[in-house]
Amino acid sequence: MTETAEGRKSLREEFSALSTKQLVAIIGAIAIALVLEALGFASMCIGFLIVAVLLYMIPHLLGVTSVRMKAIIGVVFIVLSIALGTFGYMGINHDMADMINKDGKCVQDVSYDEATGVLTMTLVPAEGKEFKPVAKYGTVSGIAFGAVRSTDSKTIDIPYAEKSPTSYRGTVELNLPAGKLCLVSVFVDGDMKNGMSFTIDTGISDGDMMSICFVGSAYITAYIAAMYFIILIFSALMRRSLGKTREKMEKEGRLYPRGYGRCKKCGAIVLPGEVNCRKCGEYIDVPEELKPKKKDKFVCSECGCEITEDATVCPKCGKSFDDGFESEIRHADGSVDTSTEVFECTECGARVPANAKRCPKCGAVFDEDDE
Repeated sequence: MTETAEGRKSLREEFSALSTKQLVAIIGAIAIALVLEALGFASMCIGFLIVAVLLYMIPHLLGVTSVRMKAIIGVVFIVLSIALGTFGYMGINHDMADMINKDGKCVQDVSYDEATGVLTMTLVPAEGKEFKPVAKYGTVSGIAFGAVRSTDSKTIDIPYAEKSPTSYRGTVELNLPAGKLCLVSVFVDGDMKNGMSFTIDTGISDGDMMSICFVGSAYITAYIAAMYFIILIFSALMRRSLGKTREKMEKEGRLYPRGYGRCKKCGAIVLPGEVNCRKCGEYIDVPEELKPKKKDKFVCSECGCEITEDATVCPKCGKSFDDGFESEIRHADGSVDTSTEVFECTECGARVPANAKRCPKCGAVFDEDDE
């Protein structure tokens, strides 16, 4: 890839310019984001936003500011994230795995008979309190780094019979579909803290398991990627706007070009016209081409307003310059030329008082024959 017309570096040059610290920062940011995903942090509240911010900021703090480089970081993360979520969780035994609460106080000793489709459990109610056990079940639609999602859940009450003064035996027929991975939740009085959730494998194929792992990981990854690229686009637009503002200020002489705007001794910001650094007092050594140039100005003979050499009317008093008039020009060396006639400079075409010795615009020196 070659450089663009704007003079930007090619992608290969950007990679070659990365320092060891920057490469480590990029790899570390991707690794941290993947670990947080694997731990389920990205599925919690605004966890996906925090992961996106870390993925963006860690390389940025080490000087990786290229938009293209950061876009590549985002794409690499997306690919690795989906691959990890798809293949890393396929081999996990989901059958009867407690997914939410391993120490259910009201629901204990859960078992499922695949032959009859009956779910059996021990129910322990709170002392002196009536309770209503409920089972909620449905097929798993996605597994996002271990977190199971179900979209077609059904709820059914659990009938129970007294077993002892402190516990009951509850049974319910679920009739789970064959060839699926199903999510079952058992809880009391709508309080999941006193219940448990688990999955039941009714013969799901490896292909279907891969599919639901892919869907789940892609779901979480999409949230992180969306936040990451929103941050990237917003910061790129901000930098572009600031760049245009800086370019304008440089043209207006209010800022030095990059590389000349700081004191060489202490690094403090230096503005055009400053001779000594405001912080350390060091002399500001500015290249000759960056020093402000004094310019000659035309002055209206009526009101003293500074005007351009091609003006036909004074913007302040309205005096017309089309006919004969007395024009006055003040040169940078302090000398003044006045005349009621003008002629065009042979070098640049600017209007010059007839008695001027040199052009105030281009600096050309006039002989008597030129006037």
